Amino acid sequence: MLRVKSLINPQMYAPALNSLRQRDWKALIELFDRDDCDEIEADINKNLHLRTPEPCWEDDPFDFLREFL
Repeated sequence: MLRVKSLINPQMYAPALNSLRQRDWKALIELFDRDDCDEIEADINKNLHLRTPEPCWEDDPFDFLREFL
């Protein structure tokens, strides 16, 4: 029986999640505590409405090819 070595090194792992530091909280508060949040939200909504909507899941995007197949 052939054994394949795993590519995962058991000695390497992701660091534990730490709680946010005070400077991180300050940066997040400054990021979201803006006077122009309503304008940014309106701009995002306007741009999303301009995009072409995704086709409905029930629609077959290749239905027009059926007559040629």
